[in-house]
Amino acid sequence: MSANVDTNNKNNHINNHTDSSHNDSAHTMTSASQTATVSDSSLSSSSSTSLKQSSPLSQPPNQPSPQTSLFANLSWRLWAMLIGLAALSLWSSWALLDQQWTRPIRDLLIPSSQLDIASMAIQLHIVATSVVALLAGGLLGVVSILLQQLVKNPLASDTTLGVGVGAQLAMLIVTLFLPSLAIYGGLYVAFVGAIISMGLVFALSAPSRFNPLILILAGLVVNILLAAVANVLVLFFAERSNGMLSWAAGFLAQNSWHTSIALVITAILMAVVCLPLLKPLTLMSLDDTQAKRLGVPINGIRVLVVLVVAVVTALVISEVGLIGFIGLGAASLVNALGISAIGKRLAIAFGLGALLLLLTSNVALLLEPILDMQIPAGAMTGILGASLIIWLILRQRRARIETVTPMLAGKHTSVAFWRWGAGVLAIIMFACLFVQDINGWGLSTDWALTQQYRVPRSLSAAATGLMLAVAGVLLQTLTRNPMASPEVLGVSSGAALGVILGFLLLPSLGLSAGAGTLLISGLSGAMAVLLLIIWLARRVSSGYLLLVGIGIAAMMDGVMHMVKLSGDPRLEAMLSWLSGTTYSAQPSTVWYLIGIAAILFILSLLLIKPLRVLGLGTGVARNLGVAVTPVTLSLLALVAALSTASTLAVGPLSFIGLMVPHLATSLGAVKLERQLPLAALLGAGVMVIADWIARYVIFPYELPAGTIAAIIGGGYFLWLIRKVPASANR
Repeated sequence: MSANVDTNNKNNHINNHTDSSHNDSAHTMTSASQTATVSDSSLSSSSSTSLKQSSPLSQPPNQPSPQTSLFANLSWRLWAMLIGLAALSLWSSWALLDQQWTRPIRDLLIPSSQLDIASMAIQLHIVATSVVALLAGGLLGVVSILLQQLVKNPLASDTTLGVGVGAQLAMLIVTLFLPSLAIYGGLYVAFVGAIISMGLVFALSAPSRFNPLILILAGLVVNILLAAVANVLVLFFAERSNGMLSWAAGFLAQNSWHTSIALVITAILMAVVCLPLLKPLTLMSLDDTQAKRLGVPINGIRVLVVLVVAVVTALVISEVGLIGFIGLGAASLVNALGISAIGKRLAIAFGLGALLLLLTSNVALLLEPILDMQIPAGAMTGILGASLIIWLILRQRRARIETVTPMLAGKHTSVAFWRWGAGVLAIIMFACLFVQDINGWGLSTDWALTQQYRVPRSLSAAATGLMLAVAGVLLQTLTRNPMASPEVLGVSSGAALGVILGFLLLPSLGLSAGAGTLLISGLSGAMAVLLLIIWLARRVSSGYLLLVGIGIAAMMDGVMHMVKLSGDPRLEAMLSWLSGTTYSAQPSTVWYLIGIAAILFILSLLLIKPLRVLGLGTGVARNLGVAVTPVTLSLLALVAALSTASTLAVGPLSFIGLMVPHLATSLGAVKLERQLPLAALLGAGVMVIADWIARYVIFPYELPAGTIAAIIGGGYFLWLIRKVPASANR
């Protein structure tokens, strides 16, 4: 939709114009009676660059959204939800007071210096923590609205664009290696990290003219890459980063008023800065060309908004740690209410963000005595983020956004599978024999050591790479989405969550947490995610399915924070597994893994013909005699088994299932019956190489193979995103 605006301080009129060449697009123009009118030619020229998206962000401040009837039908539900949110926040606060505060309620307002030590500690724990939650949540809500207004994307936020992760990584690096830089506080360090990560996301999505999906995908990749780097630092500097782990999890508990005062000052300054930005942001939300004609310094406003977002996000993170999805949740509720005036959007987002984080903080504090452990609010928001993402996806099913998915194009050529198979065997032999030890690089002559350690690890890597690549081909064909894979869609994370829950809950049910029971629990988690994906695929655009991975990954990150902070030695032993490593591969078990991979690969070959027909659409498949439901369920079970077996063997990995099918296509395996076996061979080879690099790149230390795979796949993904043409968003 494109809008052209002329403004006048005295009188505004709204006229709707319909372009005859686009009968389904409503072009809105606000004209002034005392200013020059905009010609029809300028209207039609600006419509050529219109976004194919209907969003509250692209509406004039006083213009009803095209979804007015939708909002009218949903308004009572939304207002009921808002009232329920406020009621839950009040109830949780009252329950917290009843649980911890034994004095009269009015004593909460007494200055802390007039209370005894115990009462002062409880007062700060309740009141100061609540104030911090309200202010931090409100500021993050405002930040997300500013980002959405800036890029005209209803899914943009400090979480989805990688702003918070960049700030967190910068503070971790400075804490470990350059602590003197943080002598004046962490704000400056976090600000630099936020600017760098946000700039990287914008630079990646700029060639596509900030296509909504490409922008979010760029944020997803940057989040994964920066998180992989942070995990490596935590593994190597575990003792020095213990304090950082607690901070990074997002603890809001306070023992002084320092953070509250800092956030109050920040909120006041932000209000002062935002007031003069209201009018230019309103004009920029309509059309950049007309905003320029009206004298709006678009580039200057954008730079200023980016700086404001980076500073506020950095300050919140430096004070309370990483808080995910609160800003996105608040902004999404504002969009759902159909509020278009930027001033109202900012004010309501502040209130909603404050209530959301207060409720989350109260729930975490109430659960602490029940679970007998500290529960960070940041981890809670990450766990709840998956449901928020799913709700957002369902809300976007009516949005007309062009789905643009970057991928390599391939030409049909003959594929010599025996050559690729010989190449994979050569890579495995190379990884087992060409090693680095205390004497430097050379060929290994100790066959016992090679047989005991190196062969099992290389074979495990090959088997997991094969299974993830096959699962990627199956998912991309089944969903007709070239960006689908077990890792990106959250299937691997779902399997990992199932394994963790099985490890924790099975003993309490009288069952041993062995390989068989953990395999079943992992399969259950993977199947749950797959069924969710298929259910959503029938209701939303295929591009939005990629956002499921963001939500599942956030849930996984929250669980990992809980694991790290639990102090349970059983769970701490799982941290290396969660990072994705072949370290636990054994000669006695690796052949079972090879056998499982071979059986699942053969089963996938048997399903090629019905899968190829199913890839044409369910209607076509039914007409050609394919039993759609049984075949779909069989494919889902196969993908779940592939993802679970690989996850159970080496932990959750990133990007292998996404990258390898594209490589197979670019090498000439265009048809499914050629793409599947070639992808299996390429996946095995790529994973063996990643495992070999992880073992020796910083010898005598060792990196997780999952980290190297994330870096290789993430780099490939970033290159793919840069290939999306500017026409993608036209």
